[in-house]
Amino acid sequence: MRLKLAKKVGFCFGVRRAVKMAEEVLKKEGRANSLGSIIHNKQVVEDLSARGLKVIKSIDDADSGVLIISSHGISPHLSGEILKRSLKLVDTTCPFVRNAQKTARSLGEDGYTVIIVGDVNHPEVKALYDFAGKLAHVVKDALGLKALKLKPNIEIGVLSQTTQSMDNFLNVVKAIIDAKPKNLKVFNTICRDAQVRQAAARDISGEVELMLVVGGKNSANTKRLFEVCKNTLRKSYLIETEGDLKSQWFKGVSVVGITSGASTQSVKIIRRKKRTRKEGCK
Repeated sequence: MRLKLAKKVGFCFGVRRAVKMAEEVLKKEGRANSLGSIIHNKQVVEDLSARGLKVIKSIDDADSGVLIISSHGISPHLSGEILKRSLKLVDTTCPFVRNAQKTARSLGEDGYTVIIVGDVNHPEVKALYDFAGKLAHVVKDALGLKALKLKPNIEIGVLSQTTQSMDNFLNVVKAIIDAKPKNLKVFNTICRDAQVRQAAARDISGEVELMLVVGGKNSANTKRLFEVCKNTLRKSYLIETEGDLKSQWFKGVSVVGITSGASTQSVKIIRRKKRTRKEGCK
């Protein structure tokens, strides 16, 4: 059996930066609070927790000391609340997410109806919604936009969750054009890493017989990668650890493709790949 590893795997820039910042804080302080998971990778968060990171759901649960903001960012309202408390803030918000936040705020301040393409329950999207203000809407796809029943001749600004697929984003934009807005501003806030990773996953899915997408099951970008692969190759599977693998998947398969979400460590993937070549897939 041959394995083909996608060109783009492992941590993206934003995740690598967030993890490094957390590690430096823990090394210096010994302990810190994290408002939600710093990244959507259960194993990495568990490792950081073993080193002194306490994951909390609310700032009310924060001990005095250091509070780390996740790479997904937080709303401006929550930032204001944190500043009122005696907490040392370490903000690991991804620079690409911060750029999307600035775009959302600018559109809202200019009076535009802001359409955010993304997952409504994702922390990044929740923050973007608050940055955009009272005229903001979150839609999952073009069908979700149709349900909004937007009035014609209004000014609309559209942006995206940074890990969305380009195809989905463009489909929403086309649907907005069909709604005949008075003015339309489109901002492609999908990060470059997500675009490259999705394109590479789509390519390799067309060259193999089975596709494995390695990443957290609560990770938006990993789920998006899985959707991209699944659209190309039916035998695509999302796995978080080797424990998710099932032997029946590999029966009659001679070429397997592997890609990963942006919050998956490349060293884990490469080690498993080397061991599989040596021992053979079971």
